[in-house]
Amino acid sequence: MAAASEDWKALLVVAIDVGTTYSGYAMSFSSTKSEIQAIREADSNADHVSGCPQPGKVPTSLLLDPNGTFDSFGFTARSRYNQLADSNSDNQKTWMYFERFKMDLHSKTDLSRSTMCTARNGDKISLISVFSHVIRYFKEQAISQINASSREDVFTNSIKWVITVPAIWKDDAKQLMREAASKAGLESEKVAIALEPEAAAVYCKSVRIMSPAVDKTEDTTGAFESKTRYLLADMGGGTVDVTVHEVGKDKKIRELHHATGGAWGGTYVDQNFVLLLKNIFGKASIEKFQADHPCDWVDLVSVKFESAKRAAAVGKPIRVELTHEFLSFLEREGCSAAKCVKDVWNDDVKFSRGALTLEYPEVAKLFDPVFENITAHLKSILEKVDDIKFVILVGGFATSLLLQEHIKREVASRYSLRVITAYNCSLAVVLGSVLFGHDSTLIASRRVKYSYGISSYLPFEKGIDPDSYRFVDDDGSVLCRHRFFVFAKRNDEVAVGQEIERSVYPLYADTKKLTISVYTSLNAGSRYTKDNDDNMKNVANIRLPMPNTEKGKNRRVQVAMHFGETEIKVTSEDTSSGEARQHVVDLDFLEHS
Repeated sequence: MAAASEDWKALLVVAIDVGTTYSGYAMSFSSTKSEIQAIREADSNADHVSGCPQPGKVPTSLLLDPNGTFDSFGFTARSRYNQLADSNSDNQKTWMYFERFKMDLHSKTDLSRSTMCTARNGDKISLISVFSHVIRYFKEQAISQINASSREDVFTNSIKWVITVPAIWKDDAKQLMREAASKAGLESEKVAIALEPEAAAVYCKSVRIMSPAVDKTEDTTGAFESKTRYLLADMGGGTVDVTVHEVGKDKKIRELHHATGGAWGGTYVDQNFVLLLKNIFGKASIEKFQADHPCDWVDLVSVKFESAKRAAAVGKPIRVELTHEFLSFLEREGCSAAKCVKDVWNDDVKFSRGALTLEYPEVAKLFDPVFENITAHLKSILEKVDDIKFVILVGGFATSLLLQEHIKREVASRYSLRVITAYNCSLAVVLGSVLFGHDSTLIASRRVKYSYGISSYLPFEKGIDPDSYRFVDDDGSVLCRHRFFVFAKRNDEVAVGQEIERSVYPLYADTKKLTISVYTSLNAGSRYTKDNDDNMKNVANIRLPMPNTEKGKNRRVQVAMHFGETEIKVTSEDTSSGEARQHVVDLDFLEHS
C-alpha cells in the first residue's frame, strides 16, 4: 500500500469523501490551493423527496441495474429507485439499491476482497465493487467539472486523488478503499489516503474560521497556537473518530494519542427512532412497511426524521411528519396512526395533522444513549492525556445542538475545556483532504495503531520463554523461535517519513533465500508470533534471494519499516553480499484477514 509519491507534484488535487449517509468531493489547483471548490451533484433537484441537509454533499445512495451495471448515485439514484417503486413493477425488485454500506468496513471483522455487500433487494456483490462504483462516479464527475470550467488543459495523469477514511478503521479497511480506487481506474501512485480527523484538523487550522458551540460569547482563539493541545472529534453518520493533537512550534500537528472511537454516529439516533415506531405501531407492521415500501421508508427515516433531528434543541419538542404512504399503509392494516399513538403511548408522544410530536423527555430517549457512549469515550481519553484546552467538533452530526450541549455539560465543564465547532463542519473533512493532498507535511507525527515487527530467532530467556520454542543452532547458541522482533509498539509516536531499521541474519550458513514474515499486533506487549494470539496477524512475507553464501551466517540483511504516513511499507536489502538486492513489499491486510 505505497502512498502517493512525494516527489510527484500534482497540478490539481481532488478529494473524495464517501460518508455513511452523505458523500462529496472537492478540488483545488496547486497554483490556488486555498480556493477549494466543494462540488455537488448537478441534477440534485431531480430528487422529488428531499433536499440535502448537508450542503455540498449528496446521499450515499448507489443504484445498479439487474446486471450489476452502474446506473446512478446520490439524489439521482434515490429518485430513480423511487420511480421504479412507483411503477409497481416486479422489475424494481431486480435492481440493486445500496445505502449506508460504509459501516460494513467498520463492523465486519473478517474483511477480504470477497466480502459481500447486500442490496435492498437481498442481492449481493463484493463490497470492493460497491466502493469502486462510488469512487468511479466521483472521478468522472470531477473530470467532467474540470473540463467544463478550467481555463487550462488538465490531464488526468496530473491529478492527485485523495480518498478519506476514518482514522479508527483497521488497515484492512483502508487497503480495501485503496484497491477500490484502483478498480475505479485511479493510478495507485497518484492516490493518497487521508485520515478524516487529520484532514479536518488541517482544514480548521488553515482556514482559522471557528464558531463556538452553544455559547456564542465563548472565546475560540488560541486553538491552533503553538503548544496548544486539543481533542478533535469527527462525528459522522456512522462513526465518531477521536484524536488528540498538539500544535508544534513549526505549526505542524503532532498526534498525542492514536485515533479511537466507535459506532456512535447520527444513524444510531435513527435506529432509536425506528425502535420507537415499532413500539407505537407494532414490530410486524413496521417491518412489513420497510419491505413493501422501501423508498417511502427512506423518505420517512432519512428525510422526515432527519429534518426533525437536526432541528432538535434542548428542552423543546420535535415534530416528525409521517408520509402519506405510511399513513395509508396503517389504515390498510386496520389501525390509524392516531389510534395507535393513543392506545400505546403516553403524553410525551402525540399525533395530529399527519405528524408525530415528541416532547423533550421522549426526544432525550432517542439521543441520550448515543451521547452517553460519546462522552464516556471522551472522558476516557481526557483521563489519559493532560493539558488539553479545546474540544473541536467536526462532521455532520456535530451540527446537533443537543450533542454540543451534552458535551459542554458532561465533559467540558468537568475538564475546563472550551468546545468549538468548525465552520462548515460537515465539509471539514473533504475540504481539509484537499489541503492535505497539496501538503501532507502539515502532519508532523502520528501514533501507530499496532505493534509492528517480524518473526525472528532471538536469544532464549530461561524462565520466560517456553521450552517448546527453545532452539539450538549449529554454533550452540540457544535461541527462541517465533519471537516478535518489534519495530514500533502500539501508540508509539513516529515522525512522518520516519524509517526504523532492524538487522537480521540467516539461520544457516548455506541459506540462499531468506523469508522475512511481517506481523502486526493490537497488543503493545506481544512477545511471540505463534502464540494463538488473535491480536497477531501475518501481513506480509518477503522472500529475499541470497545466492552468495561466501560469508555464511555473517550476512546482514537490513529490514526497514517506513512509518508516519497514513500507510506503511517495508523494504529489505541484503547488504553484505555486495549485490544490490532490495525488495519493497506492500503489507496485505486483506489476504491474511
